[in-house]
Amino acid sequence: APSTVPMAAAEDVDASATLAGRLGGLALGAGKTLGAVVGAGYIGVCALVYVFQRKLQYFPTKEAPPAVSSLPAVCRGIEDFSVRTEDGETIRGWYWAPLPGGKHADVTLLQLHGNAGSRHNRLYWAHHIRSRLGVGVALLDYRGYGGSTGRVTEKGMILDGVAGITWAATRAKETKSKLVLHLESIGSAAGVAAAARLGDDAGVDGIVVEGGLSSCVEIAAKLFSFLPVRALMKDKWAGTCAAAASLRPDQPFMSMHGDRDEIVPLWCGRRLYDSVRGRKVWKEFKKGGHNNLMEKPGYFEALDEFYEQYVKA
Repeated sequence: APSTVPMAAAEDVDASATLAGRLGGLALGAGKTLGAVVGAGYIGVCALVYVFQRKLQYFPTKEAPPAVSSLPAVCRGIEDFSVRTEDGETIRGWYWAPLPGGKHADVTLLQLHGNAGSRHNRLYWAHHIRSRLGVGVALLDYRGYGGSTGRVTEKGMILDGVAGITWAATRAKETKSKLVLHLESIGSAAGVAAAARLGDDAGVDGIVVEGGLSSCVEIAAKLFSFLPVRALMKDKWAGTCAAAASLRPDQPFMSMHGDRDEIVPLWCGRRLYDSVRGRKVWKEFKKGGHNNLMEKPGYFEALDEFYEQYVKA
């Protein structure tokens, strides 16, 4: 009889240990299941981002803009033009001749726009810069934008820039004018890369970047720090600063950037500017955002001074 007490106690200990083991096993299994679900979900998000990333990076208006004949009367002098890229795409644009008697009628601008819309959305800008400064303006739509053929990619946009610069340089030569690239947002990466590729044959007399960027991958990595952006991203635009550094040393260059730019942070624009070796100007706009620099005091004055003292000097 005395020996039954230790046995009962031993059996009670064994039962508790068994129950604890079972509960621990269930918890471990649930944890593994939850981890697997979270892991699968994360991989799924990465896969979706990889597949659809260009739809998250580029927002083109694919359709061709209205016919010139249907635009307001003040725009009726615009000409349609198209150029063929070296990989066979047809890139479309508008050319607006300099304002007769304008202060800078001897300057032709080629604008390469940002990642959204089309040349139609830049017509307001073109009208005001032409009216205020007298310049000629060419507006170019990349592949996949504004009726141009093809699909947008980093490599393709650079080829579009090469074709556009070549066309604009020919027109500038015909009109005996100076060619200035006016590069908006991601257009800064495309235009700088294209100009660097063309080298001394580019025929570019000045470059203005507005809301310019050093790369897309740097911005994306900060915005989506929870994703392996550097591994996933196809169009990194990581060579922009190297291209800027390879521009000829006497290339006039101006960066215009808002200190409250919500799309391309100020540091990103400054990094591009710091990469340039040529004669350069930094113009920072107080309370300036990404899309409203034209509305800020000193915008047209900065361009006027750049054309006069750098491009035509």
